[in-house]
Amino acid sequence: MRTLFRYMALTAALLIGNMQQVWAAGSGFIENMPSLSADADRPGAMIWTKEGFDRTQYTKVMIEPVTVFIADDSKYKGLTADELKAIADGFAESLTKTLEPDVPIVSQPGAGVLYLRTAITNVHMAKKKRGLLGYTPIGFVVTAAQDAAGGRMSLKDAVLEMELLDSQSNERLGVLVDKTPTTADKKELSWDSITATFDYDANRFKSRLHAAPAASG
Repeated sequence: MRTLFRYMALTAALLIGNMQQVWAAGSGFIENMPSLSADADRPGAMIWTKEGFDRTQYTKVMIEPVTVFIADDSKYKGLTADELKAIADGFAESLTKTLEPDVPIVSQPGAGVLYLRTAITNVHMAKKKRGLLGYTPIGFVVTAAQDAAGGRMSLKDAVLEMELLDSQSNERLGVLVDKTPTTADKKELSWDSITATFDYDANRFKSRLHAAPAASG
């Protein structure tokens, strides 16, 4: 019986490992994806760090607007410009409130500035209901766009891809690929669910940034 249990546990571990490798292979957003390894401190995440990367040399972060990849098997694939902007702004807001003031967010490259590229992939969409945004007063466009995106976008099976570059040389310094969590305490298709996922991703990134090794010397 013990042998059977050990076999079942080993099989399950192999299946989980294979599934991680599948989504860690990426969407193509990160070109020439390096060989990733499991992040021991953040279960479910896969990481790569450039040998010799000294995080203490970087004190600020510049954020590229997030890219969204709709899953191939999504029943609907359309997003409006307002919805995309709401998603990009929402993710940037989560990163900013999580990183600052410890790690300031800047808008220009320079010495000691990390450049962060991010994609949310394998996103599933529901079809938009007609007439919601077209008749919304201009002052409520942002809220309406958030509600529209939240009501149609599921991040339950989404994957976060992050690439860290030196903002001046464009040299790759790190990669993080992380399966987003299921927000069981919130309605799946809602803006609250999306922002909860964004906050989770931002905190995972911050913890990974602080865990990056400092060069010995």
